[in-house]
Amino acid sequence: MATSTALALLVAQPAPASLQGIPDFSNNRIVPLMTSPNDLNSRGSGFLYSSRIVLTSGHTAFNFNSAGERQEFRPALAVGKPNTDIKTIGQGVRVIKRISAPGYVGTNNPDLNDFAILILEKDLIAAEPVQLLTTEIQRELVEKRAEVKIHGYGNTEDLCAPGEAPPCRIDKFKASNVPRTITATLRPVGDFPDLVGYQVPQRLSEQLLFFTPGKTSMCGGDSGGSLTTTYNGKILYLANIGTGDGIYACGQGSFDGRGGINYSQPIYKYLDLIREAEAFVAEQAKTKSSITCLKGKVTKTFKGPNAKCPKGFSKR
Repeated sequence: MATSTALALLVAQPAPASLQGIPDFSNNRIVPLMTSPNDLNSRGSGFLYSSRIVLTSGHTAFNFNSAGERQEFRPALAVGKPNTDIKTIGQGVRVIKRISAPGYVGTNNPDLNDFAILILEKDLIAAEPVQLLTTEIQRELVEKRAEVKIHGYGNTEDLCAPGEAPPCRIDKFKASNVPRTITATLRPVGDFPDLVGYQVPQRLSEQLLFFTPGKTSMCGGDSGGSLTTTYNGKILYLANIGTGDGIYACGQGSFDGRGGINYSQPIYKYLDLIREAEAFVAEQAKTKSSITCLKGKVTKTFKGPNAKCPKGFSKR
């Protein structure tokens, strides 16, 4: 039985993308993560839920100290414009707050709650909240074994030398400058014995399961990227990506020879965290809204989204 592979993004590593992926600019919400606003290199992946809120994996935003305590890393973490060549974006937007799934802890294997939200200093672009997976839509899509897209930025190199069995340790990471995609299919638990030759472990049975055959798989820095499909003519966000049992992962995984089991927590499990992020953004907008008013030599500033100049003052 293959062991679980979390496609970790270590601080010193560049972020990879799918080995068999192709450049694809059809996902207008996929974003690159950057170690700083001026770092024009992909260091991970995310999905722009709305103008200032990015959905990603827990391990792209947090790590754990020797005591197992969760902590932020990459203090200048930033996000680049969506669906672009990272070398052309100019500057990224700084992350000012991170929210991690409460169940994401360093001692868990596999990381079943490997999910985080990044909140940006300002709008990345003008974007309304995206359509999210529901339990009802999930049942429909799994029943028909719907085709879905894995999107991410990062490594296009095989870490294994010819004839070498994974996991391999050759340092051949080569970050992609553009978003890349591979196609997967959603699958019910009962499909996997025929697909991979073994049962889905009980701990994964309630996850959103998807499959890609052979060595076609997400890789280390695809983590935090998106699993999406088109539903009623609009993009539908299902989950973040980055964890699997028995997948090839550019030679980083414990490959089972068939394709392994990709799994993620469906996004509807984290609606409370999204509401928390939206409330934070709304509060920030209130405190930052202000106008300056003049009356002769007197200047006053009034804050709030509905601020008005009092009688006798004119807006500057």
